[in-house]
Amino acid sequence: MATREGLSLQSLSQMLIAAFFAIACSNVIEIIVLIFVTFKKRTGLYFWSLLVASWGIVIHAVGFLLKFFRLCKNDYVNITIITAGGIPMVIGQSVVLYSRLHLVVQDRRKIRWVLVMIVMGFFFFTVPPTILNYGANSRNPTPFLQPFAIYEKICLFGFSTQECIISGLYIWETWKMLQLMKANRGKDIRRVWKHLICVNILVILMDFTLIGIELGGQYVIETTYKSAMYSVKLKLEFAVLNQLRSLVQREKIDSCSYDTPQPYSPGNFLPSMQDDEHAIGCGTSFGTAPPSTD
Repeated sequence: MATREGLSLQSLSQMLIAAFFAIACSNVIEIIVLIFVTFKKRTGLYFWSLLVASWGIVIHAVGFLLKFFRLCKNDYVNITIITAGGIPMVIGQSVVLYSRLHLVVQDRRKIRWVLVMIVMGFFFFTVPPTILNYGANSRNPTPFLQPFAIYEKICLFGFSTQECIISGLYIWETWKMLQLMKANRGKDIRRVWKHLICVNILVILMDFTLIGIELGGQYVIETTYKSAMYSVKLKLEFAVLNQLRSLVQREKIDSCSYDTPQPYSPGNFLPSMQDDEHAIGCGTSFGTAPPSTD
């Protein structure tokens, strides 16, 4: 139960918070190392979205650690830290998914619609709950508590649906692309396809677990679990990317040439992402604090 003086936590809850915090931070350290090792050119939307989302996870986790263990007793400071980390963590994950759509989606209209969805999600699912969150932790929290509790669930469902849509589009377009390569590399295609399906199913299942914890009213567990979950999602990004990249590189087609436009084919889908993929191919609801109650 949340109080203005802090949380009365059981030993199990304390251990879970510490465990999720450790998982999130250790994964982020590994992700940042992978980012700087994998990317030969530190530019582009894919690079920066991965980096920003990674740091957002750490800041988000630190904010809740400060709040739940009362290491910082100023609720406004805690909420500011949580928000500063939560927005790049969740929006950054969607931008990461969006930026890799260029790998396989040739229809620019679909990509633009995904971008519009992300921008709308930012305004609908981050701005209102941030205002409500500050109000729910103010000196007069009563008018904000119920709206905050409702809107928090809406945001969670909204962001989960958004990520599922982007992942679904990615799976469909990847399937169409891999069919063009199937004649030459049947076994490789089946292996990559199965791996891609398993990774995306795992991501969707993680969203379901987060929704289940939220609907169960386990705010402490849900908010700290979210940081760990998003760190795992980012690690899975490298698994998906490396599978596709290695497959295309084995096609022995020059994926690093940008001098002339190339038609859609299995060997040139990497260049379609321009600077982001050049950097790779040539070298190799945000969390909100549970409202305080008197």
